[in-house]
Amino acid sequence: MGVVESRPDTEEENVTPTWDDIDTDALRETMRFSGAQSEVEAINLALRVYAARHRSRAEADRERERRIAQRRAS
Repeated sequence: MGVVESRPDTEEENVTPTWDDIDTDALRETMRFSGAQSEVEAINLALRVYAARHRSRAEADRERERRIAQRRAS
């Protein structure tokens, strides 16, 4: 892991990121795969993808439980 310098300017207002111990290899790879133009863009994208993946998984789990409950009720 490397350390990325703290940056006061962000793409979003009222947000001050902390850049302690960011895995710079993973960050660069994320930037390369995603086409992100900045480190902040890459991190925000990674967070959105992570959240969407887990939200989708939770929705699938709820649907599976709903179907199981329907079969039991039949």
